[in-house]
Amino acid sequence: MNFRPGNDIPQLFWPDGSVCWLANLYLLKGFREGKSRRNGGGTLLTWAKNLTPFIRWCYAHECDFFDLEDLDFVAFVSHIKDETMASAPHKKARGSGQVRTIAGTVMNFLAFIDSIMPGLNLIGPEGKVTATLKAVEITKRGKKVNRKAWTHECLPRGKPSRRRQPISTKAVDKLYDANNASAVSSYVMRRRFIMLRLFELTGGRRVEASLVKVKDLLEAEYTGKLRIFSAKQQDDEAERFVPVTKADLKEVLSFVKHYRTLIIRKTIGVANDHGYLFVSVDNGKHLQVDTLTAELYAIRKLAGIDDEEACLHAFRHRYITNIFRELIRTHRCENLSDLKKALLSMETLKQQVMEWTGHSSLESLERYIHLAFEVETNFKDSLDILQASKVVESLHFIIKDYRSQAQANGWTPKLFQEFGNVVAAAEQELFKLFGSQKAKEAGTV
Repeated sequence: MNFRPGNDIPQLFWPDGSVCWLANLYLLKGFREGKSRRNGGGTLLTWAKNLTPFIRWCYAHECDFFDLEDLDFVAFVSHIKDETMASAPHKKARGSGQVRTIAGTVMNFLAFIDSIMPGLNLIGPEGKVTATLKAVEITKRGKKVNRKAWTHECLPRGKPSRRRQPISTKAVDKLYDANNASAVSSYVMRRRFIMLRLFELTGGRRVEASLVKVKDLLEAEYTGKLRIFSAKQQDDEAERFVPVTKADLKEVLSFVKHYRTLIIRKTIGVANDHGYLFVSVDNGKHLQVDTLTAELYAIRKLAGIDDEEACLHAFRHRYITNIFRELIRTHRCENLSDLKKALLSMETLKQQVMEWTGHSSLESLERYIHLAFEVETNFKDSLDILQASKVVESLHFIIKDYRSQAQANGWTPKLFQEFGNVVAAAEQELFKLFGSQKAKEAGTV
């Protein structure tokens, strides 16, 4: 008999505390199909969240799943579409996209009940809920995939798909400046700074950044590459390695040493340290994905950014676009065809780009190639110059940050020492790139 660990499978209950058995059987079906449970629940948690308003609505209206009629489903969709936020009654709680997603999960759930209890005819063209199973084409890992999805005439119409743009340098600078001027504790301010920096350096998705551990950072000091767990992969243990400069690693590890460690000692204790980089100031627990989103929202509000979409995923678009900008410079590509030929003819380079970004196909990177050519006008001579520019850019940014810290608290011996360590790491990296070559040219090596 084979056994599989079943941790992080969500459980659903009726509002009176009794178990909602059918909903939990539906989640169990997803578990058996290998749906993600990463970061406390993954896909299964999303399903549970989407089913929760339906379970509550059925309970409030004393409507059993088996007795559901088409008018009931229409009333439910109308309810979640019109529901407002408790904190802001003038604002809708959900957009049309989220309404369609919740309704889609509910229809899949009803179809599941039909599958285990034949004869109920809960959903279908002639079912109690009059819905149609239609073929749709979606993009999954860069490839067009044909799927079937339930649709109902009461669902709100979808808006034209909108591609999120990379966050601009101007907006990034505003976020850092707003954070430095924010009225929060020194730990929260520093944690927010490191959060922004990590998204810039890795291009990670929200869940990927939230799962970074201190041991990964320490390992990267020796390898030059940071281990990142890859989301949107069938394997929950999938990972990739992203190059990070030593100067940047010193900066992040300085936060670990002087801020994070103190919080762990004051809360859960070193013996109970879970190892995740981002922790709560109140209890030392692992900071969840939604909290990272809320943190950025708070900074963005302080920064007053209203002319572009400054969100965590926009950092990922910025990171990937910049990779292709660097490749354009390195290979002296003059058009899209040149870059595509370079990528297709150099298997190692192709795999490296996909490794850094966590994509499964070159096709999924197509839009970033176009974005890179839109913004790129200058070319560099070599990969060494590209890497050196990264080090110099990081050093410039770090100097600005230490200047802000010094203005706030003065040049303490600890701060001066940490600044010296960062500068020394940058110096070593630059010497590695150009020092030996200069020595050879001078005849000293």
